Amino acid sequence: MTTPLWAMTVMAIVSVISAIATFLMKLAAPKLAFNAKKLLKNWRLVIGLFLYGFATIISLFALKAGELSVLYPIVALQYVWTNFLSMKYLREKITLMKWAGIAMIIIGVAMIGMKA
Repeated sequence: MTTPLWAMTVMAIVSVISAIATFLMKLAAPKLAFNAKKLLKNWRLVIGLFLYGFATIISLFALKAGELSVLYPIVALQYVWTNFLSMKYLREKITLMKWAGIAMIIIGVAMIGMKA
């Protein structure tokens, strides 16, 4: 089975949506309370969970069309996008080791994608 380019593109989009969801959940975390009313009012948490669910659903279409061993590693790009969001909006430092890890993720995903 070969993996179509559109399925790989969908998984790359899933990685972006998942990174945004993670970022929103990080912003929601300080207001986390074990109270149903407060949880529902925490819009960042609600949107983050919605985005995770949406990403999961659209990934199913890609997974139906291609190889899991090719498609799922593309989701690792989420770590790349999350680092960029953290750096830009949370002013987190990206160390040399983190940059090296980001480079390895990108190289690894590219190598898997080329072999598809």
